[in-house]
Amino acid sequence: MADAAPPSSGPAARPREMSLPRRASFFGFAALVVAGVAFYVWWGVSFGVWLDNGVYAVTVTLLGFGFAGMWLMLPNPPAPVPPSR
Repeated sequence: MADAAPPSSGPAARPREMSLPRRASFFGFAALVVAGVAFYVWWGVSFGVWLDNGVYAVTVTLLGFGFAGMWLMLPNPPAPVPPSR
């Protein structure tokens, strides 16, 4: 009986249960992460320059907004229910 999962009365507990706009935002922020990595690799391969402050500035900005947005869009876990005595 103690192993039973508490009822989810709060926000969604899994990404699958998130609303469509929230899921779309999550994947949009994930696309920023992919774009940041792809930009850095593309620039390095195209121009042979891997150490450049401008490339770092663009990459860090894309990665920062991507990871921060994904973190903010994650569903909150349900609050733990104290065991009854």
